[in-house]
Amino acid sequence: MQEITTRADLINALRVASELEHGLMAQYLFAVYSMKRYTYEGLDPVQLEFVRRWSSSITLIARQEMEHLGLALNLLSAVGGTPSFTRPNMPQRRDYYGDKAGIKLTLTRGDLTTIKRFQHFESPEKLLPDAEHGVIDQKKAAKWCRDDKDSAGSRAEVTKILGERAAMRSKKLLRGAPALTFGWDSVQELYEKIRRGFEFLDKELGPKNLFVGPPSLQIFGGPKSPQHGSMNDLNQYGLDVIAVTNIATARQAITMILEQGEGIEVKPSYLPWTHFCLFTQIRGEMEQHGLGELAARPVVRNPMTMLYPDICPDDEVTLLKDPTTIRVAQLFNGSYELMLLLLLYLYSDNVKSQDEVNDLMDAAFFPLMTMFVRPLAEVLTEMPAGVTTKEGMTNAGPGFELNGDVLLFPSIKATWDLFQERFDVLVRGFDEVLDNGDPWIKLPGQSEQGFKTSRIWRRMEWMRANMRRLAEDWRDKWANVGRTS
Repeated sequence: MQEITTRADLINALRVASELEHGLMAQYLFAVYSMKRYTYEGLDPVQLEFVRRWSSSITLIARQEMEHLGLALNLLSAVGGTPSFTRPNMPQRRDYYGDKAGIKLTLTRGDLTTIKRFQHFESPEKLLPDAEHGVIDQKKAAKWCRDDKDSAGSRAEVTKILGERAAMRSKKLLRGAPALTFGWDSVQELYEKIRRGFEFLDKELGPKNLFVGPPSLQIFGGPKSPQHGSMNDLNQYGLDVIAVTNIATARQAITMILEQGEGIEVKPSYLPWTHFCLFTQIRGEMEQHGLGELAARPVVRNPMTMLYPDICPDDEVTLLKDPTTIRVAQLFNGSYELMLLLLLYLYSDNVKSQDEVNDLMDAAFFPLMTMFVRPLAEVLTEMPAGVTTKEGMTNAGPGFELNGDVLLFPSIKATWDLFQERFDVLVRGFDEVLDNGDPWIKLPGQSEQGFKTSRIWRRMEWMRANMRRLAEDWRDKWANVGRTS
């Protein structure tokens, strides 16, 4: 990938970064939702505790990928770009982001093979896997992550090498403005190029001409937020996203991403909490305790309700066959897409005041994520896919399916009515699933003493009641939130 020397190059690179963070987050969430939670699934309490800790770690990583997505969108907005939640459906080819990066976009259950792939995603350049096998050397990874003299020396060596590479590349920076192409070796290199692009354009254009996007179009929280100290601060949701207004905050945002991911610029005490080292620890424990294949449910890869034109290769897709599971998967996709539309609306200039931002966050976005997207994804991994393999029956999962680009409704005046329509469609969808009896009562572990309905049924009924309440609240209380005069 050539160096970034124009605003267009910078915007293009940040769009790739945003798309990549979104795709990584979806893959991590899919893996964690597939992990086992009950003793009837074949694990004893000690084994389940290991799986619980792994799930907690991957959930933390996914939450931080959400932060990274927010930071990338703020970086994009700061230089005049339009925030985007569009990404390709999965699966995609391993070379989708370039031969060297080797980031395979695919939804797979949380087993050892998947953890190795995630470890590769987050690896520092020094520890990139060999091209033939695409797997990190676990001994080198564990040494990198240990807080001792040897590993600290290794990290210092990597930092020195990266500095030398940056100096060599900077000499080429003034040779013109080549078009941006995929071809970076790692996520780390992509962000390093973005940082150098910010530094070059800050000098070339000047801060006032580079940072042209209004801070009001960004979503952020923390000490410098006008919401700091209140219940409306973004930090209450466990997210730490800063506003980008100048070269210093741009550097800070990129450093946060690199610190949490690869651990290149992090203090030794934080190193075990970086994404790369967390995945390294999970892999080591899976291998040590023989749980690599047992930790996750028999969830099919890339479970989809239909084939999409952008999927490649389509023979890696598992089309769901169970009719009820398909309807629940469609409820998940509808809730997921509605959440993205509301987020996109938050990043637009249609939201005029902080009160409107607060109302949108409280009325829809976080309820959609915590009360529908997550629980629907979890119950899908317990539902039958309707597909039988040589190993036996298989389970479904959330496909994170998108029907084309995620775009705001063309008529801003009618936007709120269209949001209401989406909520009402979801209410009807829950009714269609639940008004025909309990199809899950005979599944393993679903029948409990004292209850006439299955575990899944009770969770679905809870979600239906909440969706009804959210749709009515939207109709009765939020009719004018976010409208422009």
